[in-house]
Amino acid sequence: MALVKCTFFENQAEYGSALYSCDLGVLQHCVIASSTGAAAVEGNGTAVATCCDVYGNAGGDWVGALAGQEGINGNICADPLFCDPENDDFTLGEGSPCAPGQNPDCGLVGAWPVTCGATPTPQTTWGALKALFRE
Repeated sequence: MALVKCTFFENQAEYGSALYSCDLGVLQHCVIASSTGAAAVEGNGTAVATCCDVYGNAGGDWVGALAGQEGINGNICADPLFCDPENDDFTLGEGSPCAPGQNPDCGLVGAWPVTCGATPTPQTTWGALKALFRE
């Protein structure tokens, strides 16, 4: 099995929150982000990943079938900076680590191109930031 230029976001499962397979095979240029439940990828054996971003998965990112592959073959663990995931827009912001301009060795990572500028950061005060960490 080979999965190429795929984007998985906020999937949930008891086994392999984004992907579970008996024959894992190859992942190339895929984004697997923000899944809940089990590790991002599970199955028999090891999935061979190249130029993939596995980030923010509750059950673990580069663990299980992906163990030991972060930081090699272009694999990263970074927020993909989708343009508007709340409205099912999984295209990338220009500052995304999955954008070709930010990742020249791999080019585009994921299924969707760059279509928006830098992901905006909401303006706030120092007091509001400190309040987020008070118990």
